[in-house]
Amino acid sequence: MDESIEIIQQKLSLTTKQYKTVTLFICAILFFILPIASFQVGIPGDEPIDTQYGIESLNFYKSLGSDTSFVTLTALNKQTFPYQKYYGSLFEAGSVEISLLLGTPIYKTRHILIALCGAILILFTVLFTAELNGWMAAFISVLLLISSPTLIGNSYFNSKDIPMAMGFIAALYFFIKLLKQLPSYSLLTITGCIAGIAFTIGIRIGGFMLVGYLIVFLLYFISDNDEVRKQLVSSPKKIIRFLFTIFMICFLGLFIGCLFYPNFFLHGFNHISEAMSIAKRFPVKILMLFRGELIYANEIKWNYLPISMGITFPITVLIGILIFYILVFIRRKIFSWQDFILVYCVLFLLVYVAVTHLLIYNSWRHVMFIYPVVIATAAIGYSRFYLSIKKTTLRALLILFFAAMTIKTLAWMVINHPYEYIYFNEIEGGVKGAYGNYDTDYQQLASSESFQWLLHSKEFMNDTVKNKILLTNNIALMCVPQYLKDSIEIKQTSFLRMNYRPMNYAILSTIYLEKDLIKNFFPPKKVIHEVKVDGVPISVVIKRENNFLIKGKYYFDQSQLDSAFNYLLKANAYDDNDFRIWPLLGHCYFLKGYPHYALDLTNRYIHYFPDDSEVLHELNLIHEKADSAMGINNNRQ
Repeated sequence: MDESIEIIQQKLSLTTKQYKTVTLFICAILFFILPIASFQVGIPGDEPIDTQYGIESLNFYKSLGSDTSFVTLTALNKQTFPYQKYYGSLFEAGSVEISLLLGTPIYKTRHILIALCGAILILFTVLFTAELNGWMAAFISVLLLISSPTLIGNSYFNSKDIPMAMGFIAALYFFIKLLKQLPSYSLLTITGCIAGIAFTIGIRIGGFMLVGYLIVFLLYFISDNDEVRKQLVSSPKKIIRFLFTIFMICFLGLFIGCLFYPNFFLHGFNHISEAMSIAKRFPVKILMLFRGELIYANEIKWNYLPISMGITFPITVLIGILIFYILVFIRRKIFSWQDFILVYCVLFLLVYVAVTHLLIYNSWRHVMFIYPVVIATAAIGYSRFYLSIKKTTLRALLILFFAAMTIKTLAWMVINHPYEYIYFNEIEGGVKGAYGNYDTDYQQLASSESFQWLLHSKEFMNDTVKNKILLTNNIALMCVPQYLKDSIEIKQTSFLRMNYRPMNYAILSTIYLEKDLIKNFFPPKKVIHEVKVDGVPISVVIKRENNFLIKGKYYFDQSQLDSAFNYLLKANAYDDNDFRIWPLLGHCYFLKGYPHYALDLTNRYIHYFPDDSEVLHELNLIHEKADSAMGINNNRQ
């Protein structure tokens, strides 16, 4: 099969050698482009936690186990994160150590290292594809990879999913090398298999599934190849040697990977079972916006993952996958072991996630390790389809379509850098179409850009208030000392509670907001700066011009009705779209004997917040008073 591919490719405009040269050249450039591109990326919400875990893990190793502060990890203003110890510390501790050795800022260092992992990931995906289907398919795969916004965007900041995906595809590449070398195998290939498994597990415990993949690949390959099977079982010595080699690959890969969990040294193999259990049912509940509704991660249905992939994979990737599976069906009589690996890798994971209801956060980032195989599948689909086309015109049309869609996606990535990871494809109508229906900047990267803008804005620098208060719903922004200045205090808030709290400025994103809130109330009044993607705001800077609502709420809580009513009227006159005013002002109207005004304001509030039991109870009282007043009027008439 491999020889026939090479012969056909030699008849094309580019030879196999040229395809290889161009592909590897693109890969080499990415080792410079991705780290440089990562400089513009802000600090994601998870990064202070991951960084602190790296520091505490490194302290554990350096103290030879005496410093166990990682067990009850403290970060983000002294919050504890007891489940962080179930993550591998390979990248987290390693990046801290490199930062200390080089004397470079920790967050910049992390982002550069993550970007390098992204470049290595792309390289191994290319090599994996070439091993399966030749360098023409590998060339297509690198084009699909560099025009995959979600992957590239995560390669600037995601210290778990990108390194894990890198280790995963590297392991799969060496697995393929092992299969093709059977019945013999080189030391380099065995070492690569061990290193790939160990590295992946050193990031996340889910890397254990590589052992299962290896065993399944071996069983299928041997059963499908009579010559290899006969040579492997030709003598008891060869069987024992083969089985021992596979056992050592799996054992050493697993064992070395576990060494990057400080908790493994405290609890031994019990840590592994606990980590796997935690990974399946992570106790931390995270709200996610899906189809316009906020849901907890443990409430997602089987269709969450396929839908998320379907609206965020580039169209070129989706079509390539479709072509591959159509061709597999057509050529099902010659279903190869290469086809089996591509199909099994992806479908097994999707079925496993659906059947076990595996906890997934924020689109498909937790299964990003399978995306390189998806890319290889799409690239091979295009390659096979192209080679099956006989007419030059049809080939040209395929190339034009692929080139146009790739250039379009690349242009979007350049225009919207560094927020590539927010991408939604044409099926969803881009980010603008997804806005209010799905999470966009769920890691709140744009908050860093907003903060930098605020610090350097004329409005802020000319502000004569000495002790300014900045409210934000980005937890990472609160905890980065290098950003803080003596003249500003950063406090955490939510969009719902923001206007009740003293502040001079606020930096907010749409995280944890439902569709109605985003569509009708975001951004709020007096926005002085916006960070936009596809024309919609993902982060805004707000300046407060008065304290009418705060004073109204204060007097309301003190049961000083007249003062509360006066300030709430002023607040409503300033911004009658501030939903926070409505229940308070409605209550004041109710107590002053104006049930119809109270009814109007309270009904408006309940329309958007139907689960607010306190306001619902008050609404019933208002209805009763309004009905009573109506009855009195009717009697008078």
